[in-house]
Amino acid sequence: MSADRLSQLRTLLADEPEDAFLRYAIALELKRMGRPDEAMTQLEELVSDRPEHIATYYQLATLLAEAGRKEEAIAVCDSGALRCIVAGDRKTRAELLALKEALTDEA
Repeated sequence: MSADRLSQLRTLLADEPEDAFLRYAIALELKRMGRPDEAMTQLEELVSDRPEHIATYYQLATLLAEAGRKEEAIAVCDSGALRCIVAGDRKTRAELLALKEALTDEA
C-alpha cells in the first residue's frame, strides 16, 4: 500500500513540481516505509527550496536526531523557530523549541 501511495504522490508531483505539500508528503511516506535517509534528503531539499514550509523543520529535526545527528537537529530547530516568528506560527515554534530543549538535555 505504501509503495502505491508513494507512486501516486510522485505522479501528482510530476504534474505540480512546485507543490511543497506533495514534496513533504513524499518525505513522510518514505519515512513510514523505513527509508529515513531518503526522507531526510527530501526534507533537506524542501527546506532549502521552500524555507517557508514550516512543518518540514520539525520532521527533518526529528529524523536527524534519530540518525544521531543531534547538533544538526538542534540547528534545524533554531532555523525553523525563526521561520515560525516570521510566519506567526506560535504552535509549531513551541514544538520546535521543545524538541530543541529535549535534544539539548540528552546526555
